[in-house]
Amino acid sequence: MPRFSIISIAKSEKELVNLRKALAAQTLQDFEFITSTGGTIPEAWNDAISRARGDYIIFIESDSFPLNNHWLEEISHVAEKGAVFKGIEINPTDLNLCNIVADASVIKAERFDTSFSICEDTELFARLRSKGVKLTTVMGFPAVHCPTLTWQKTMSRAFIRGVYFVKIFYMYGKENMDDINRRRFRRNYIHPVGERIRVITDEALTLLGEFLGLIYCLPTLIKRRFNKKE
Repeated sequence: MPRFSIISIAKSEKELVNLRKALAAQTLQDFEFITSTGGTIPEAWNDAISRARGDYIIFIESDSFPLNNHWLEEISHVAEKGAVFKGIEINPTDLNLCNIVADASVIKAERFDTSFSICEDTELFARLRSKGVKLTTVMGFPAVHCPTLTWQKTMSRAFIRGVYFVKIFYMYGKENMDDINRRRFRRNYIHPVGERIRVITDEALTLLGEFLGLIYCLPTLIKRRFNKKE
């Protein structure tokens, strides 16, 4: 039986109460639960990773929980060395570190880039793909994600997220980018009018960030292509 390190980060321990309860109900209890509540988001992830002792690291958001009590048992049947894979995420968001299982040796060798205040997961996965690491999805071990989506988060993150997407695109190429959880305009019909407006604003700011990021990164792309021709 492989050893598992389940990792989650939060601003405070209070945010982890429900997740702890869900993990305590799992049929498989041979795991360690590691949390971190300090530093920037990528610093907190790296801090937790540095303390993980399992063969596999499972990432789950603090506002998520396994859908059933056999979640970890299901993961034990599909764990694969040298790979990173994602289980079913119910109510996915643009944050893709929910319900991710990874070979610990792969993650410990790379870690998160602390220069990314957000989108650190997108950058890491693009980097791993560019190095030939297998990243895939698995129709199993579902987890429910219940994020709090607010105007404050929209206004503070959407624009910079767009800039980071373009930066990652230039660093690793479109073929290595993970776009699986970006909402765009799908499922808007189930939201109240106010929420639809917030989602549209989020997408508009992200697109604006991508446009300005494109302008900023264009000289790098041109220089890279000229160097390839030489």
